[in-house]
Amino acid sequence: MQIRRLVKSGAASHTISLPKSWLDKNNLKKGDIIYLVEKSDKELVVTPETKPEVKQEKEISINIEKKDLTTIQREITSAYINNYNTIVIHGDGLADQVKDIRKILHDFVALEISELTSTRIVAKDLLNLQEISVDKTVRRMDMIIRSIVQDSIESIDGKNMYESVYYRDFDVNKLYFLMCRILKSSLNDSRVAEKFQITNTQGMASWFLSLNLENIADNSKNICLHLKNLGKDVNTKELKEIYKEVEKTYLDAMKAHYNSDRKLADTVAAAREQLFNKCDGFFEKHNSVDVFKVISNIKEMENQICNIARIVIDREEVKKDEK
Repeated sequence: MQIRRLVKSGAASHTISLPKSWLDKNNLKKGDIIYLVEKSDKELVVTPETKPEVKQEKEISINIEKKDLTTIQREITSAYINNYNTIVIHGDGLADQVKDIRKILHDFVALEISELTSTRIVAKDLLNLQEISVDKTVRRMDMIIRSIVQDSIESIDGKNMYESVYYRDFDVNKLYFLMCRILKSSLNDSRVAEKFQITNTQGMASWFLSLNLENIADNSKNICLHLKNLGKDVNTKELKEIYKEVEKTYLDAMKAHYNSDRKLADTVAAAREQLFNKCDGFFEKHNSVDVFKVISNIKEMENQICNIARIVIDREEVKKDEK
């Protein structure tokens, strides 16, 4: 932090000096124009640029030598979330892993391969911030999850829905990584935050919401997988009723989120204990490894739904004169 003293320079204005290091970093000199953005009653942003969509070109090089595929995936994910415009992947053995690495790159929104040889892969970021909306991205995640949950419930009746659910879960993951990227950018660059009209507090809540949505999709996918192994003696009707109750709490939680309905969110949070009791009772009657896996995923899913309800409950109310 640097401290500056206000100096009166006229009948109605005051001036402050700007740090030389900041001027040098932004190549500013006498006569150049800077912009003042009033963020709140007590915050004024000084910026040399006006357009939040201006990108800083960032390039990262990832050497894959002596690394397993999961490590490579984590490094690519980190590069994407940290807004690198160009990701260069290289190293001995690349030719043997091209297919898997291409699949990894495909899991990110607007990341396209621009160069592919036996020795290197270059992926370019084609993301246009003007086409992205935090709210619309959340709604897209929500709609996909609704279909995943519905098909997962149908799997209780013996329908094989896992492959379809599996690929839709990838779509949710792509949107989650996109949200991480947007929200991290808004924290690092006030111009991006201004474009998305999002405060740091709202950014934290949006990230926690998207994290729980991604986890709900994962748990629903896992339930669909484990349902294939249930024994014939399992009471599928009772299990379906429990799962449909969880689905209702999810729909109510998202409705509470869209409408900022604290009362409905509180109802969702209050339903968890009774649902857990039903899950425990069901497991006691059908004590097996596969039933345990299904019930565990259902309970985890309900916890994540309650986290969404908590986001709504903890949301700071906006006064009418502030809207």
